[in-house]
Amino acid sequence: MDDVITDTQCYVVATNVRKFAMLQESALELIMQIDEPVGLYGKPLADNWAPPEVTWFYNPTERIRPLPDIAAFGSTAFAASADTCEKLRPYINEYVEFLPIHVDGWRWYIIHVLAREDVYNELASRRFTRRDGTPSRMFEKLVLDGHRATDGVLFRVKGLSLGIFSTDKPGSFKDIIEQFKLSGLKFQELE
Repeated sequence: MDDVITDTQCYVVATNVRKFAMLQESALELIMQIDEPVGLYGKPLADNWAPPEVTWFYNPTERIRPLPDIAAFGSTAFAASADTCEKLRPYINEYVEFLPIHVDGWRWYIIHVLAREDVYNELASRRFTRRDGTPSRMFEKLVLDGHRATDGVLFRVKGLSLGIFSTDKPGSFKDIIEQFKLSGLKFQELE
């Protein structure tokens, strides 16, 4: 019998801010970070973390959006209620750190992704080109080799600065979110 080789698909993990409410730090918290901004880019922060005050973003010109199970926190991270994090913890704890925040008096956690996978396919990917001919950091086509993912649960990509990813492997973050039917995220398929 021949070995069956299956392709592992990679997905961008994105928050669905068009459909659900998103979180924002209070004005005071933002002012306090002017000299030392907090960067949620995959370097451990838990040892020096002070839980910020956070609220739901409100734009009076838009309709109020429903509150999700997992919400956008800025442009590079997402957060979930304490109850949601307890559901997720057994599956993702070794790939993330849970950073506490206060959301309108409730305990929530930023799910700060620390794990990195070496899956970037530079030869097959295409970056946008700036007017001066230099490559942009934005991609026209991003290709990740899912079969190279050692775990593929929830990760950042070695060699890329931003982005959070998952695969379609059993037990992946995508798989867990779908099993629990949690709202607030969307998974965008990559090549």
